[in-house]
Amino acid sequence: MLFFAITGVFLNHPDWDKTQSKKQKTTVTAPTWLNNVESWDDNFQQQGLLLLQWLDANHDIRATKFSIEWDDYDRLLIIALDSPAGNTVIEVVVDDQAIIIDQRQLSLLAMLNNVHRAKHTNGLWLYLSDLSAVAMVLFCLSGFWLVAINRLQRQPAIAWFSGGSVFFIFVIYLMH
Repeated sequence: MLFFAITGVFLNHPDWDKTQSKKQKTTVTAPTWLNNVESWDDNFQQQGLLLLQWLDANHDIRATKFSIEWDDYDRLLIIALDSPAGNTVIEVVVDDQAIIIDQRQLSLLAMLNNVHRAKHTNGLWLYLSDLSAVAMVLFCLSGFWLVAINRLQRQPAIAWFSGGSVFFIFVIYLMH
C-alpha cells in the first residue's frame, strides 16, 4: 500500500522529477547470418525474432513488449521495444547491413510510475498488483467491520465516513 501511495503522489506531480531520461544512439554491425536472408518481405517477423535473440545475447537489449514492422520502400526492419524502464527502437538497414539502436532510459521515479500503472509490465506484476488491490479492499472492509461491532466508535465513524463520501462526490462533481 505504501508503494502505491507514494508513486500515486508522484503520478499527480510529474514536475517533481527533475532527472532527465538518458538517450543513447549506437550503430552496430549486423551478424553475418543476416546477409543470407533472401526474402525480407515474407520472413521479416521471423528474422526480427532471431535478431532480438541475438541482441539480447550480445548487447543486453531486452524488453517486456515489442513490435516488428517491415518498410518495403526503404528496405528497413523496425523493432520497437518497451519496458517500464524505457524504450528502444531498432532499425535494421538491410542494404547497408547496419543496425541502429536508439535507446531511452527513464529515471528511477518515472520507471516506478510506469510500474504503478502497470505500463509495459509482464504478467507477474499484474498478478501482484491485483493481489495488493484485494489486500487493500480486505484491509478497508476489516476496518469497517471493527467500527461496526464497536458501539463507542460507531457514531463518529459513520459521521467521518459520510462526510468523506460527500466531499469525494462533490470533488468528482466539480471535475465534470
